[in-house]
Amino acid sequence: MELQLLWAGVRFSARNGNGEGLLSEAARTGLHLSEVTPQPGGFAARCAAWRYRKLAALARKRRVRLHIAQRTGLYFFLRPFLRRRGLWAGLLLFVPLLLWSQNFVWAVDPSSLSAGQQARAKQILRETCSIAPGSFITQEKLTAGEYALLQSGEFSWASLNFQDGRLVVEAAAAKPVPDIAAGKLDGVLAKTAGTVVRTNLTSGTMLVTPGQAVEAGQPLIGTARTERDGTPIFEPAAGAVFARFDWEHVQTEPLIVSAKRLTGRQFSRRVVSFNGWNLPLPVWKQFSEETALAISRTVQPEWLGLCLPFSIAETTYYEQTEQEISYTEEQALALAKLHSLQALFAAAPDAEFVAQKEDVSTENDTLRYRVVYTIIADICAD
Repeated sequence: MELQLLWAGVRFSARNGNGEGLLSEAARTGLHLSEVTPQPGGFAARCAAWRYRKLAALARKRRVRLHIAQRTGLYFFLRPFLRRRGLWAGLLLFVPLLLWSQNFVWAVDPSSLSAGQQARAKQILRETCSIAPGSFITQEKLTAGEYALLQSGEFSWASLNFQDGRLVVEAAAAKPVPDIAAGKLDGVLAKTAGTVVRTNLTSGTMLVTPGQAVEAGQPLIGTARTERDGTPIFEPAAGAVFARFDWEHVQTEPLIVSAKRLTGRQFSRRVVSFNGWNLPLPVWKQFSEETALAISRTVQPEWLGLCLPFSIAETTYYEQTEQEISYTEEQALALAKLHSLQALFAAAPDAEFVAQKEDVSTENDTLRYRVVYTIIADICAD
C-alpha cells in the first residue's frame, strides 16, 4: 500500500450521503483507504490513484460527493513530461547518437608524459594524422599516429589506446645515442696554442704532457704505439687535451636601435575544428596581421568539467610599431657581455673560466667591447 501511494496517491474528502456505508463497502471490496479522519458532514482519507475511479463509482451509488484535495506521488510529478512526445523522440534519438559518437575523440589523456612531451605529441598527432578532439577514430589512424610519434625522433616507443571516446597516449622518451670515438687515422692536431693542463687518452699515443706549451697545428695524439717487445701497432687517434689559453672577442653594440615594440592592442582569430571540418568564427580586425606578432594555441573547451568533442585553434595578434630605442652605456655593455659569452659558448662549450680582461670604448653612438678570456678547454681539432 505504501509503495502504491509513493508512486501515485490521492488525498480526498467525502461529504454528504451515506459516508459510513461507503467505508464499509470499500473495505468489503478491497479498496484500502489510509489516513481516514472524520470531518463535519463526512470524512477525509487517502488511497492509491488507480483505485480512485472504483471508489468514485461506489460513492455515486450512496450519493457521497468526493473532492480531490491533493495528488501525490512520482506519477503526477512525471506526468507532464510523459505527455511530451518531443521529449521521448529526443530520447530515442539521443541513445543511438550517443553510441555513434563514441567513435569520436572526446578526451585525450597523455598524463604519462611530461608537460613538454604532451604538447609536442598532441601537435604531431594533430598535424600529421588529424587526430584531435572531435576526430573520427579508426584503427588505421591509430597505427599512423603511433608511427608518426616514433618518426619524430623524440619517442622510442608509443602506443595509442582508444575506447568509448577516450584516447590514451603512452610513449617512452628516446635516449640519445652515445657518441662512439671512432678516432682519426692521421692523428689529432691542436686547433689553438696553449699550455696543456690535463689529458684524456682514448686510443692511440699521447704526444704531450701536462705543463707543456703547444702551438696551433701541433700533433697532440699520434696513431702509432709499440708493444713491450717493440712491435709497432697502429691505432686511430682519439681523446681530449685540455689546455689553458686566451680567447679574444670584440663586440660592438649601437646605443640607438630601431626595433618593433608592442602597442598593447590585440585581437584573436578562432577556428572551430571537428573531424576535419573547420569553421572560422567572425572577428573584428583592429589592425593589419602582416606586421603583428602572432601567437597560436589549440584548446579543447569544457562544459561543467566535461570535455567537448571539438577543438578551437586560437591565434592572437599583437600590434607592433617600429620605434627607436635608446640604450644607456650600462645597458649596451650588458648586451655586449651577453653576446660575447654566447660566442664563447658556441666556440668552446666546455670552457672553464680562469680570468678575463675587458676594454670598453664609445664612439659615434656605438659601444665597442673587447674582452680576453683566459680559459681551460679541449684544444683538439675536430
